[in-house]
Amino acid sequence: MVLCPGFQKNGRPCTNILEQKNKFCKMCGWKIDPEIFTKEAISCPNIPLNSDEICGTWIESSQMYCDQCGWEVNHDLFPSEQDIGNEDMVFNGQNSPPAETRKRHHGGSYRNFLKESLSCSQTQGEDILTSANSDNILSNVTSTSRTSRETHKGRILCFHDLDLEKITVDKLFNLFSMYGRVEIIKLFFHHKGSGLIQMGTEAQAASALRYLDRLHVLDRFMHLEYSRCPKIDTDDHCKWTKNFREGRMNRGGSSFNYTKTACAPSPVIHMANLRDGITEEDIVDVFSQYGNIIDLRIYVYGRSRGALLEYASVEQAVTAIMEMHNFVLPDNKKLIVSFSRFQSMKKASNNS
Repeated sequence: MVLCPGFQKNGRPCTNILEQKNKFCKMCGWKIDPEIFTKEAISCPNIPLNSDEICGTWIESSQMYCDQCGWEVNHDLFPSEQDIGNEDMVFNGQNSPPAETRKRHHGGSYRNFLKESLSCSQTQGEDILTSANSDNILSNVTSTSRTSRETHKGRILCFHDLDLEKITVDKLFNLFSMYGRVEIIKLFFHHKGSGLIQMGTEAQAASALRYLDRLHVLDRFMHLEYSRCPKIDTDDHCKWTKNFREGRMNRGGSSFNYTKTACAPSPVIHMANLRDGITEEDIVDVFSQYGNIIDLRIYVYGRSRGALLEYASVEQAVTAIMEMHNFVLPDNKKLIVSFSRFQSMKKASNNS
């Protein structure tokens, strides 16, 4: 039994049972790769944060982490080649389960495999576990996994499901830097569209997770989870990894109050550090390439110029921020682009 590694429209893993005769998954439309029926793999047993369901993403034996939820792969769940070819292998102190059971272990539900494993296991001096007992233990295992996932927080987040052709570490920095000091961003070399990001503090990581998880980014829904990685290795594939700790790209310097400025993504963006003499036509010429502009207003505060611009959607505003924040202006100043705390220009006008 092989479970579909695709995703439904609501962003949840599909995990529909695939059949070799079909070309596409009938539940999510994922194009079936025939090799998926021959690879040694399991479905991810992790229960992601804020979810009551097992991830179920297809994981191959060569992976170190699940590229959808960031779970650190336990390779003990994969049977060895010797185990696969030996019909009389010992399984948890007992004889090998039937071939059908082993096939379900490879590509099927981890929940079913665990239940079968528990029902086949036998402790020293005790009888074989009954089905009812195995269900109780299974409940405890999944409950422990969920609790561990929820309590495992930190500064490192795992992001995935992005378009590798459009995403870069600098674009991700422009987005995440609104919610804290970004220290390191790493795109996975072998798992395209996924990676890790290390924030300055746990509170900043929590803020980024709160506001950016499931955000529509460059035609994809970005999924965020806390990572179990203790640190990010920056030695390999420098093209895919960047250290921002030593630079001056983070917003506002070391004294910047990210907690005070953090807000939910909005179709209204705020621009600062605009040069003198800039006109609405100048701004429209540049920013209209990222979406449909609904409204625009330039204002002066002190010796500085700023602007509020409203797009037709949040996704368009996200693209503009990722592309234009830190853009170097003719006077060598860097353009600052952020989400506004207002969800529309009308609300901004009422509060001005």
